[in-house]
Parts: sequence; C-alpha cells; structure tokens
Amino acid sequence: MKVQFQYDKEKDIWCVLNKGKSSSNSQKPTKQYKKLVAEYGENPTTENISSFIEKYTTDNNLNAEKYIDQYQKDWDVVAGEFQKKAESIFGVSLSEDITGYLTINSRCPYSIESNYFFVAIPTISSRKTTMHELWHFYTWYGLGVDQEQKLGKQKYNEIKEALTVLLNVECKDLLPEGINDSGYPQHQELRQQIVEFWNKDKNINKLWAHFTQG
Repeated sequence: MKVQFQYDKEKDIWCVLNKGKSSSNSQKPTKQYKKLVAEYGENPTTENISSFIEKYTTDNNLNAEKYIDQYQKDWDVVAGEFQKKAESIFGVSLSEDITGYLTINSRCPYSIESNYFFVAIPTISSRKTTMHELWHFYTWYGLGVDQEQKLGKQKYNEIKEALTVLLNVECKDLLPEGINDSGYPQHQELRQQIVEFWNKDKNINKLWAHFTQG
C-alpha cells in the first residue's frame, strides 16, 4: 500500500460543498465555508465554489503542487515504519493504494470504498492527518468490515474516532515533535479509557470487544 498525494479541483469542490457546513463529528461550519457563504449566500453552487477556491488559493498563496511535493516527502519518511506498526496492531495489511487529496477545507473526510482521504492546505501536520485517516482504514479492515452495520453508524463512528488516541501511544515517535492526535471534545473520556485499557492489554481485538459490547 502506498499513499499518493494529489490535487483534484472537483474533489475539492465536493469537500467544501458536502463537508464545509457540518459533519457527523462537528456541527460548526469551517472557516472556509463561512467565507464562502459570506460571499455567495447560504446555497452556493458548484460554480460559486469553484470561483471561491480559485480566489482563496490565490489570496492565500496556496500552490497545490508545492504542497503535494511537501506532503509526499514528509510522509515517505515514516510510511514504511507506520505501516509495520499498524499491520502489527491490527493484523491486516491494506492491499490497495490510497490517495490523499488536497483541499482548502479544514475538515477532511475519507472514503474507505474509494480509497482516499482529504488533507488540508495548509495544515499543522499533514503527517498527523495521514496517520489519523489511515488508522480508520486499518480499523475497518482489521476489526471487521461488518462492524459499522452491527454497531450502527453513530456508535461505530464514536469508537473508531476515539481509537486514534493510540497513535499517541504506539506511533508517537513517528509524529512530528509537539504534535499529537487530539481527537474531538466529545470523545475525550472514551479516549482516556481506551489508553487505560491498552496499557493493561495491548490486544486490539480484546479492546474493541470491550468497548463495543460494554
């Protein structure tokens, strides 16, 4: 499995339009979406968003090719070691290559089915975003592709998001200095419980069973 970073304007438009206003983990609009609405109103068209992206990238001097090169080089430094650690923890490897699409949006969704995730330009750490999103892929394949259906979307989302706290434990040496995976405010208690369980028994299947069946 390799991660390749790309920019696709159609994907960027989709991300701003569909995830800028709100998401399952945050009902607040992103700062980019707020600016979009301030300029074009509450129901912007794809043409509006396209024009907004062009102006936004120009005004903020955001060169996609520069960020693609920067993000790729930064990720390639730790890619092999991260993959080894994730495969060891989850007991699976990811067979398909995954694309990291750049977006001006500060909210970055992902798609297991289509093998991609989004990463913001700019961002404090593209490496952290990449590790976070790939953790969701390993969770999906390693713990069972039927888990979302069994648990329901809300519970599955809560636990898989909280599970990224393990990046701060098992992959701390791969994160840039001073950077950690902080998670969402509503998941902080669960994240702490996950760390406490993990420190006693580093078995991902037992951990998953404990928090999904409890």
